Amino acid sequence: MVAALSKAVDQAEQMDDVRIILFTAAGKAFSAGGDLGNISDRLAVKPGADGQDPIAVGNRRYGEFLARLIRSSKVTVACVHGAAMGGGAGLVCAVDIAIGSPAARFGFPEAGIGLVPGQILPFVSARIGVQVARRLMLTGERIDGAEAHRLGLLDYLAESEEALPARVREILGSVVATAPAASAATKCLLTQMRPLSAQSHEALTHYLDTASVKFAQQMRSEAVEGVTAARERRPALWNVGAELPPLAAN
Repeated sequence: MVAALSKAVDQAEQMDDVRIILFTAAGKAFSAGGDLGNISDRLAVKPGADGQDPIAVGNRRYGEFLARLIRSSKVTVACVHGAAMGGGAGLVCAVDIAIGSPAARFGFPEAGIGLVPGQILPFVSARIGVQVARRLMLTGERIDGAEAHRLGLLDYLAESEEALPARVREILGSVVATAPAASAATKCLLTQMRPLSAQSHEALTHYLDTASVKFAQQMRSEAVEGVTAARERRPALWNVGAELPPLAAN
């Protein structure tokens, strides 16, 4: 599954006409978490020639996939219905925009079954904060969509599960209305952000230098059309003919 997702993201990254990577799911759940049914088979796999533990290698691969989403130039969006547990909830925390219904359910059951949420922890704590991560991960508490929205795990909450597809399309429409290169440049800058109190003078200076160059690049490119379109009260050319995928209620 991780290999297939990584391949799809890599393919989307190479397509100039793709603006958004949308994660959704068929069936009753967004993601029920990792498959532990074959744990005996996984434990039986021996280390490779390099001596690395294959379980650790597989676990690390998922963390690398989530980091890939953070670095992606595309806007990543999760449309969540039903359960999003463990690694599935971690994916929701790693995307740019998370949208769900009140019926969505989130939880981190790892500690309750003797595991650790090692690969998803940086992404979860970055989205909801370390203290809320402590609460959810150390108790195994399950929360619904409304509580997830209150805690910041979800950015948008649809009125109902039936209303979720329309809400997602509305938000996707707002995303494609932005200038493609400006959106990608903004994501690049966001990945460099750290709390000001934690940044060294050199790191902040480097960021400000990078940001000023990107601002100038945009001023000389997409902003010419964007400002002109705003003055003429018309859609910018990059927003003409943009197509959104069909979304059906689950």
